[in-house]
Amino acid sequence: MVINPDQIAEIILECVESYILPRYKALESHEISSKSGPNDLVTQADLDVEAHLSRVLPSLLPGSLVVGEEGVSQGAVSLDALHQTERPVWVVDPVDGTYNFVHGRPGFGVMLACIVNGEIQAGWIYEIIGQNMLIAERGSGAFGNGERLAVDRSADIPQMQGHMSLKFFPPDFREPIKAAAGAAHISSITPICCASEYLRIATGRSHFSLYNRLKPWDHMAGILIAREAGAHVAKWDATPPRASEYDVGLLVAPDEEKWHALHKIFIEPLEAL
Repeated sequence: MVINPDQIAEIILECVESYILPRYKALESHEISSKSGPNDLVTQADLDVEAHLSRVLPSLLPGSLVVGEEGVSQGAVSLDALHQTERPVWVVDPVDGTYNFVHGRPGFGVMLACIVNGEIQAGWIYEIIGQNMLIAERGSGAFGNGERLAVDRSADIPQMQGHMSLKFFPPDFREPIKAAAGAAHISSITPICCASEYLRIATGRSHFSLYNRLKPWDHMAGILIAREAGAHVAKWDATPPRASEYDVGLLVAPDEEKWHALHKIFIEPLEAL
């Protein structure tokens, strides 16, 4: 596989300049619609970025397919493409954190991953307001704006900054998770969006994230970037996540020891429910 990561990053930046930033705090009502519910939003920026990447990316990697959030939502593309290994697959989240984008808040970005033979080979996250471009290639480390990234392993559990969004957990999980965080004296657990959360972990500003579902466009790029920055990333059953698995839980931590400590705090109580 021959991909120029910097060339892909430039294409992402072009999309941001052409389709996203001109609409930030300037979206017209006809440019916003909802999908599964009132908070599950899609904008014309999402559609335009995904359409642009769907045109350009296959020409850079002949035979490749594009699986994007909006294409899947509209039924134009199938997640079944992630089960095959014959062709490379680009996984696109054109605007992760669309709710923040629509409401004029920071905390949104573009996420892109390249899957080859069922493995994440390259990933990009661009956090737009902070102008932070993260790039990782499998086995080559993760870089943010050209500087090598590393997770922060210095914090003890009570001092950790974490991320989770309880609205994505079953209702009977929410109070036990809150109680577990309180018992462990973890006071800072803030949902932002996947792009920003993975970025914060990879740059050492946060320490862990807990997810109850694994939509590929939300996680494939982040999983690789976090791993290449030194994080331990595994499903709730402690096995590595795969691109073809969607509705499973995920825990991201600075290292394996802290992963198991956080698993004992948050996930083991849920297994008894």
